[in-house]
Amino acid sequence: MKAVILAGGFGTRLRPLSSTRPKPMVPVLGKPNLQYLLESLEKIPEIDEIILSVHYMRGEIREFIDEKMADYPKDIRFVNDPMPLETGGALKNVEDYVGEDFLVIYGDVFTNFDFRELIEAHRKNEGLVTVAVTKVYDPERYGVVETDDEGRVTHFEEKPHRPKTNLVDAGIYVVNRKVLEEIPKDKEVYFEREVLPKLVGRGDVFAYRMPREYYWVDLGTPDDLFYAHQIAMDEIAKENGYMTIKETAEVPEDVEIQGPVYIDEGVKIGHGVKIKAYTYIGPNTVIEDKAYFKRAILIGNDIIRERSELKDTILGEGVVVGKNVILKENAVVGDYAKIYDNLVIYGAKVLPWKKVEEYEAFIKIKLDPTKVRPGVTPERCPLGLPECIYTKFKAIAGEKPPCDECIENQWLF
Repeated sequence: MKAVILAGGFGTRLRPLSSTRPKPMVPVLGKPNLQYLLESLEKIPEIDEIILSVHYMRGEIREFIDEKMADYPKDIRFVNDPMPLETGGALKNVEDYVGEDFLVIYGDVFTNFDFRELIEAHRKNEGLVTVAVTKVYDPERYGVVETDDEGRVTHFEEKPHRPKTNLVDAGIYVVNRKVLEEIPKDKEVYFEREVLPKLVGRGDVFAYRMPREYYWVDLGTPDDLFYAHQIAMDEIAKENGYMTIKETAEVPEDVEIQGPVYIDEGVKIGHGVKIKAYTYIGPNTVIEDKAYFKRAILIGNDIIRERSELKDTILGEGVVVGKNVILKENAVVGDYAKIYDNLVIYGAKVLPWKKVEEYEAFIKIKLDPTKVRPGVTPERCPLGLPECIYTKFKAIAGEKPPCDECIENQWLF
């Protein structure tokens, strides 16, 4: 049996992290999500080949496979989409390489699910598609699935406004190749919106509920990446305790650590540093004295100067954070950006290679985006920023009104 990993998406909602890497290569605890999927598939004897459907930044994926997965025991085939084909079009594009039934996994799914269970469930039903489903707290973000007592899917709706259930499509399927006959070639087709609803109407789709012991995260947004790290650290804590410090990391005795915390290879930490729960410090990162971290993700090779504070923040690779900098409120900093000394950034996205030298951010205001305009910005900062910072923010907004996309995405440009 073949396994198809859909790895061609742009990862728009994960920008700026996905501006410099394809979405399946976004790391969790220093390991690309694609590697987690390949390691899971390695344990399934009947999977004899993995097909990677690629498009965006496919060279990065091929380089990773050639360098880091050279000893992988199964065959890996690359199938390039000539244009963005979305999920359905990408499946049609691999039609020549799959057998009667094949496994499909979205490349942004972070899970420890045993795919063999889904394969067995598919063999026992009479459907053309068997979809793995799981329960979530926010079903309106996903494809919502309704089933009958036999597990047959009776209704499927992608991202409904008022979901009737919290059972959602997990982005993992076993598909019969007959399904591909109904998808036009070289066209942009959404499998979830255009193909699945037709098959559901015919009674050809069955669901398999993932058992509760398995975790599942759709790595679609920075919040999802935080959640994936939290799950991964909790899993490690069950076996290895609340602190994971690699052998080559340098951590002085006066560093205060409150786990779960993961400190990777080659990290150098200064004196008086405080590291609070759910912080991951990636390899070869340098942290100077009296820095503070809480629920922060540092992908690696970062430099954090003294007395800086990072809370609910994600740093890409090679980021330099100056002295006395405060990064909070789900700030996301792209690769190789530089934040100069004494700056405060709340909830903004910093583009890769950006040099932030002053308060040029359109800071994330928790109001209707249309209100962040010159002349109609609130007199007092809704986030409680110091008056001196908020005054500067309003002045910049008056000089350079942001476009709608910049407001929506909170870009720091």
